[in-house]
Amino acid sequence: MIKEISLIIPSQNAEAKLLNLIGSIQNWEVIPNEIIIVDSSEVKPLIPEEFKQFVKKSDIRLLTIFEKNLYPGHARNIGISNSTNNLLAFLDTSTMPCHKWLSSGLNLIKKQNTDGVWGHTHYLADKFFPKIFRACTYGAKPIKTFPGSILQKNIFNRCGLFIENTRAGEDGDWMSRAELQEINLSYPEKFLNYDELKDTTFISLLKKWFRNHIFGAKLPFFRAHKDYYYYAISFVAVVIAFNWNWILASWDEESVFFIPNITKISVLIIFTIYVFLRGIYLPRKKGINLGFIFPINFIFIALLSGFLDFTKALAFGFSKLDKFR
Repeated sequence: MIKEISLIIPSQNAEAKLLNLIGSIQNWEVIPNEIIIVDSSEVKPLIPEEFKQFVKKSDIRLLTIFEKNLYPGHARNIGISNSTNNLLAFLDTSTMPCHKWLSSGLNLIKKQNTDGVWGHTHYLADKFFPKIFRACTYGAKPIKTFPGSILQKNIFNRCGLFIENTRAGEDGDWMSRAELQEINLSYPEKFLNYDELKDTTFISLLKKWFRNHIFGAKLPFFRAHKDYYYYAISFVAVVIAFNWNWILASWDEESVFFIPNITKISVLIIFTIYVFLRGIYLPRKKGINLGFIFPINFIFIALLSGFLDFTKALAFGFSKLDKFR
């Protein structure tokens, strides 16, 4: 069934994934009558002749815009400005929706009389390291995302378009603005699969994490400083512990205030709390199975979390230094 809705897909150097995504469209229960691909790859992707014949036969408007060096927000804005329908749907090349994604979203909008639906994305991981990474970050439960959203076009008149000069975080920034404007959006049952984690390596992850957070830290919605409450409290606790026996007991072992090995004890307590929170509590909260966490993987989860938190702290620090240049 063809319906009046514009599907907007930004793409960059992901030809295989793009072709896989658009190739699945003809199997959807509801098919958009307008597909807009905004591609900023080094080499222009080749749209298969079979797909061109499908859209022509189905009377679907296929618009492919090729412009190099676009960030995702800029690409989405171009798609929005070139759309001709009142309903807009958004996907990324790394997302793969089920065949009922669009139909279930449209039904929910009609049933609940809302301005649209958010994306609902499940992050796939089939190897050990991607599973550890997923446990540190996104979790095993589907989460709210911008990719997968179906929105009334006039929402952008109220919330504005995407920030165009940032490589990452533009979707989170827009979602934050939508929430501040109290846009009435539903949360769908059907979810998308995100498969980019499967090729993640340790080095590529740290590079991506640093890049995303150095861009994201400059955006209004970003709340990286929340993590620093824990770091600040931990630092203050260690400083107090280090000086405890000197200030309160004058290094007198007979004093009631003297605590042997207090610095080591405080560091051990802070480390234990961190391992519990990052290695066990938060992964469980995000749907990670206990069978995966124990008996030993919680150590790897906490360790990788430490690297990610440190990388995020560096990115946040560098972003602040830029303000003084």
